[in-house]
Amino acid sequence: MNSRLVRPLRELRMADAALVGNKAAMLGELVAAGVRVPNGVVLSAEAGGLPAADRRELLRQAVAELGGDRFAVRSSGISEDGADRSFAGLYETVLNVPGSELGGASETVLESARTALVRGYDAAASVEMAVIVQEMVDAVAAGVAFTADPVSGNRRTSVITAAKGLGAGLVGGTAPTDEWEVRADHATPKRRNERAIDAHLARTIAREARGIADRQGVPQDVEWALDTERTLWILQARPMTGLPPDAEWDPPSSGAFSRSYRFGEWISEPVTPLFESWLLTTMEERFHVGLLAVIGQRVSRPYHVLVNGWYFYSLNWASPRAFLRNAPSMLARLIRSPRSLAGILPATARYGFPLVEREWRHDLQPRYRDAVGAARERVDSVPLDELPSFVDELANLAGEYFLSIAALAGAAYKVELTLASFHRKHLQEALGWSHLPLVSGFESRVDPDAEAIASLDWWFAPAKLGADGQASPATHQQVVEARHAAEAAAIGALESAPGRLRTFKRILADAQHLLSIRDEQTRELTIAWPVMRRAILRIGASLVDRGVIQDVDDVFFLTRAEVLDVLARANRTEPIDVRPRRARRAEQALLVPPLVVGRLPRMAESMWKSFSTQVGARRSERALVNGTPASAGRATGAVRVVRGPDDFDAFQAGEILVAPITAPAWTPLFSRAAGLVTDVGSAASHASLVAREFGIPAVVGTGDATARLRTGMRVTIDGGTGVVEPA
Repeated sequence: MNSRLVRPLRELRMADAALVGNKAAMLGELVAAGVRVPNGVVLSAEAGGLPAADRRELLRQAVAELGGDRFAVRSSGISEDGADRSFAGLYETVLNVPGSELGGASETVLESARTALVRGYDAAASVEMAVIVQEMVDAVAAGVAFTADPVSGNRRTSVITAAKGLGAGLVGGTAPTDEWEVRADHATPKRRNERAIDAHLARTIAREARGIADRQGVPQDVEWALDTERTLWILQARPMTGLPPDAEWDPPSSGAFSRSYRFGEWISEPVTPLFESWLLTTMEERFHVGLLAVIGQRVSRPYHVLVNGWYFYSLNWASPRAFLRNAPSMLARLIRSPRSLAGILPATARYGFPLVEREWRHDLQPRYRDAVGAARERVDSVPLDELPSFVDELANLAGEYFLSIAALAGAAYKVELTLASFHRKHLQEALGWSHLPLVSGFESRVDPDAEAIASLDWWFAPAKLGADGQASPATHQQVVEARHAAEAAAIGALESAPGRLRTFKRILADAQHLLSIRDEQTRELTIAWPVMRRAILRIGASLVDRGVIQDVDDVFFLTRAEVLDVLARANRTEPIDVRPRRARRAEQALLVPPLVVGRLPRMAESMWKSFSTQVGARRSERALVNGTPASAGRATGAVRVVRGPDDFDAFQAGEILVAPITAPAWTPLFSRAAGLVTDVGSAASHASLVAREFGIPAVVGTGDATARLRTGMRVTIDGGTGVVEPA
């Protein structure tokens, strides 16, 4: 063989990559390390300049030396499988090629380097291509081993995907495959559609892949196959690209904490220092004072923790010890004030919510509106040294208002659970659908000129909703008609049981009444945000004038203590460099945090897992992600991952909106979305309420949909079961 034009794999090393590409050179390194790789040769990039007939002759001679009668023909582009860009799935691979057809297969692979798809991936990439020809593995199973979790970036976890046979569709991510997670040699099945491998094989594959990663010094994406003798073959190894930074998610305090509870349902990103140390902390303090006064529940500190910049709210109130400690005071409040019934159990919520609603409607709501209105008139004239007190007053009132939301919106959620349970027991078999159509189509009266927030964090500027802030009349009418039809069907199914029918009508009336109240109340919480933000920006402007910070919005990267210290020292001019803080937050924004950090008490874990099933969640082996059913219906479309306001303009009509959370400023996207999937949220979250108004299917609380689903993937979502599957 001409050593420059055709090379045996076993002779190649990384020094040859400029001639044969990274993929082929890496296979040579693996062979030298004793890894089982199918025997093969490489037609070098230099051979690409030869006439096609000469290339065919070179391959004919090389294959004659190899032996075998079936071959795999793969690309080894000079720009392929680098540390920054992999080109995975863009170049052609031709399998099960007879020796007589190798010439045509190699031309197909060479031509794939010149496609528009590859040029769109990287216009500057070299079109030079080497071609790998290997003996074909008669595979009974094949897949990919990632030596770090591609979603979370955890370097101590390997993820193995597997499918029967050749594993077609694995690289493109469209096949409903098996998935195993291997950590410390313990294998856990995450998805078992085909049962292509077992736990023993998952551990074996992970060990082999980790050995390759250890030798290379970076996490690896390893393609593998099992032959009919269950022998493991390595087909390819390359550095993992686009991997999130490595991060541990151990909380700084004992107990368990969730980012999908209380304030966490409004926060979709690492928090800024000023928001966390000022507004969030102030609201939490006021909220917990009220929680103790209203229902007698004391939550031990810390109320929240930050892990890698992400907010997690305490779940330590759910431990048996905390429950026993709080039981006497909660019982005393229950006897003294029936309104505490709204926050106890689904069965008691209906007895307490009318009192909570009346207090909110006749006292807190007008008081909050008046305070915000007065603050709006004063914000530009308040003396600079009085602005912290000005902000504190609004933040405390917002914390009190959030307590009302926790009680009233919490009661609404509990009543909906009761409705879902009734439907599951008495209507599911006869009618088939879930309870969700019964609580959909309630119009939200939104002022299009109102300023709506994208997140609780002050750093995000509020935006006007505009005309797209509400569902169109035609869409709204369709959802209303569907609700009326569902009501009629349910009543018809229960007519033979008058007592049960009366119970249903009572539960339904409570659930529907509270749904509209919940929407109004949660939407109004943030009317103070534009005013508070204006006050903070005034402080920021003064700090710029004094040379403490460079840009006005650098103030959001200071802590409350730092701001107060600067304001207290009229002559202080030493600058505070917030650039490292901005950079750290940008890095943290690349992470995919878990829904819970720390260890949940057994009682809390059982309760936590039951929430989604109580509203109809059904896990699917084919699912790409599973979550909580939030708005009924099915939709198929292309995914668009939207992480924040900067991505809003890219969202196209008919796409599936995949987001960390949604908040009021996200509402105009609903008018264009075919469906919705979120990382965080519950049946009571903004995403759920607005999706029901717009009549689009929604799945919430998936945990990591923004990482597992990629823009452009086609998926089908089922908002009644909480499942997202490949389309």
